[in-house]
Formats: sequence, structure tokens, C-alpha cells
Amino acid sequence: MHPHEGNGSPEDRRLQIAVAGGSIGGLCAGLALHGSGFDVNVYERHPGPMDTRGAGIVVQGELVQLLDTYGAPPLPTTSCRVRRYLDPQGGDGQVQSMPQAFTSWEAIYETLRAAFPKERYHMGATLVGVNAPGDGQAVSAEIEGHGHIKTDLLVCADGAQSPTRRRLLPDVQSSYAGYVAWRGTLDEADAPKELVRFFEDAFTFSEARSGGHILTYFIPGAGADTTLGRRRLNWVWYVAADQDELGPLLIDRDGRQHHASLPQGGIPQTTVQALVDRARHEVHPKLAELVAATPDPFVQTIVDVVVPRTVFGRVCLLGDAAFVVRPHTAGATAKAARDATVLATALKRARQNVDAGLRSFEDTQLEYGRDLVGYGVALGQRWASKHARKPQP
Repeated sequence: MHPHEGNGSPEDRRLQIAVAGGSIGGLCAGLALHGSGFDVNVYERHPGPMDTRGAGIVVQGELVQLLDTYGAPPLPTTSCRVRRYLDPQGGDGQVQSMPQAFTSWEAIYETLRAAFPKERYHMGATLVGVNAPGDGQAVSAEIEGHGHIKTDLLVCADGAQSPTRRRLLPDVQSSYAGYVAWRGTLDEADAPKELVRFFEDAFTFSEARSGGHILTYFIPGAGADTTLGRRRLNWVWYVAADQDELGPLLIDRDGRQHHASLPQGGIPQTTVQALVDRARHEVHPKLAELVAATPDPFVQTIVDVVVPRTVFGRVCLLGDAAFVVRPHTAGATAKAARDATVLATALKRARQNVDAGLRSFEDTQLEYGRDLVGYGVALGQRWASKHARKPQP
């Protein structure tokens, strides 16, 4: 019997839920919904192991609460005691006491995978079609490798470039913020010892001379290892880039044009060298040294996405598939965890009135998503670049 085929009336069976997208957002949804007693299967389009090197993430309470509530294993984290602001001219700047915990994409993903039933996580399963008749009616979805399934609810957590969002809300477009985020991670074992000592126990920031800022902190290393000597230094540098600069910036080593980001290993060496040269002129010398020592940096455009609705009959959008917020908020992962918790709670409270539960979820999600996007815009204008502009509505 297919995971989403069952017998009995709605009163004597569990609500069947399919989650499209098995990255952090989809796993948050799967964990919260499964932990709330629903019959959940998660479908991930990648056929094999995910690219887990990823980037650093500031730990937020919403994620910790979800993991604690639904019995996940401890999340591997690093920490610091101070926040330090360096002078781009080379001065030591200011230090303030501000304890902070950090983790990585890999650590979160592996923690969620360990907590979610393995037999309910299906890889190589791409959502290719959806038929959502309306309130109160089951959803028919076509999933590559699994054929057609019928489910009481389809949760779409298929990321910032969500194909489902494009199908359901074709008029919603991302709004470019006027700058990009360069990112990199450097294995502690490969870092010069003086850099490790310099950045130890601190969340370090520096403005760049021509606008924007760069930051760095330690995160778990390969295999989510937090042992001293096996961590990674994670950095992010926000750099202004006009719309006409994006095209050349997003051409990979093989000459292919990308539109939202270039992954690790895809940046041409000439572009990497230009970034290293810019760092030497723009940011604190220790941060410039970190950029120069980092293999395979990667880049993403900073965009905002605001949606007018997130529920379409028995289909809903969750995490980055709904609102896309700026990294300054440290809120994308927290938002996914919060969306998942709110959805599970609303459905559980609604009992058999699924549509009422979805309306409650949507109201809460829309308010929070709009507020978080607005907060990100404000932070971006303050910190990222004097050239950043407010997105058009």
C-alpha cells in the first residue's frame, strides 16, 4: 500500500500529509507534524546525500524549541562570549559582552534527519504536478518516482526558488536588494594559527571602506564536529552590486549563467582573485587574510519575497517557499521552524476541521513573514551597503 493510501473514514484515521522538500524547512515540518501524531511523508528531489558543507547559522530560539519539543538529539553548536567590531583601517575596535551560539546547515540537517523516521523520508522524489480542488478536498500530486498520490494536505517547503510558489502565485517575483553575500568556510586545521587565535571566542564584524560589512564566527566542522582544531571559520561579506553587475558575477567556471547564486566550486578563479584583492583594500587586514585563505567561496544574491497568501485549499507554503528574508535577520531557519510549529499546533487544535486550522496558520504566518521581511530590509539598509535600496512592493 502506498504511504498515502488508507482505509476508513476521516474520523478513524490520522490526517495524511505529504511534505514536498526535504531540506531544513521540509524536515522541520515533517518533524513537527509527525511528532503531533499526523501521518507524514517527506519527499526530497535530490537522489543522494545533500551538499552538506554549507554555511554558518546563528542559533535562534525557535529552532531550539522545535528540536526540544519533538525529541531531536542535541544540536552541535559552537559559542562565543563577546561581539567585536573591528576598524576597517586595522584598529582593534570595540568589544562588548554578548554570548552567542552558532551552528551550521550540515549540523541542523543531520540533527533533523536523525529525529525523523528514515522510512518516511523519500529521496529522488520531485514534485512535478499538483491538483488542489479546494477546501475540504484531498490533494492529488504527481511525484517523480512515486507516481500520483492523494493526500489530505500538501506542505510545500521547496525553498527560496520554490517551483510550487511560481505555479500558485505566478505574479509574485523576488525583489533584488542591491547587494550580494559572499560566503566562505575555512577548516580550522587549514587556518593560520594567528587567525584562529585572533577570531577565537568572538562574533567579529567590520565595516568595509566603500560600504557593506563582513562578519565571521566559528561553526561545527565536517561531520558537525565541534572539537577544537576541527571547527570551521565561517564568514559572510555583503557587497553592493548593481543589477547590471549580477550577470557577469553569476557566470560559473564553465561559462554557464546562474540567476540566484553560485555554489562552492563554481566561482571562476579570476572572480575569486578579484574578491581577494578587494578584501585587501576594503576590510580589516585579519578579515582580508581570512578571505584570501578560504578555498572555494560562494555567492548569493540578496532578495526579498513577499506573498499575499500561503494556503490554497489543502496546499500550503512553508519556510522560504513562502517568504524569503535577508540573512541579516538570522531568521530563515528560525522562520521555517516557527512555521512548522505553528502549522502542527493549528492542525492539532483544529482536530478534524483542517481548513480552519490552515486559515489560522496562514493568518499567523502572513503577519510574521511580513514583519520579518520588513525587519530584514531595515537591517540591510543600516548594515549592508550605502548602495542598498528598498525593494519595490
